[in-house]
Amino acid sequence: MTERGPLASMQVIHVDDLEYEAYVDETGRVPPGAAMKNLIDAERINPAFKESSGNLVALTRFDPHYTAPSHWHPSDTLYIIKSGEFSVEGEGTYLPGDFRWVKGGTAYGSEMSGPDGCEFYLISLGPFDVIMPEDTPPPNGYWHEYLG
Repeated sequence: MTERGPLASMQVIHVDDLEYEAYVDETGRVPPGAAMKNLIDAERINPAFKESSGNLVALTRFDPHYTAPSHWHPSDTLYIIKSGEFSVEGEGTYLPGDFRWVKGGTAYGSEMSGPDGCEFYLISLGPFDVIMPEDTPPPNGYWHEYLG
């Protein structure tokens, strides 16, 4: 099956053919302006080949001058910047081709896009969730504890 159906054991995914879907945060703390193309998620993994792991691979887009609040993810998360400027409070600015790794359970500062917005591949190496540190303290601490 192809049209957003289960993935075969090997399959080409034509990223440009997929539509962005607005990211909706049930807590109401993440503002509108982020959208994702889920390339591999639990709904698209064929159970005949792989059990759902909660892994996420998505192309993510932030509108121009977008700001997401400080948060953390339960699993290690990788970012590959595709276009625009992607900045993280306390870390600096990432540009196209740059790679970012965040250890699961570590809260980090606000994420911001530049004047043209940005696109990046987001890869979660396990179950994915967006957790606010004021609701649940991050098990590995906060970004400023590592960066000073």
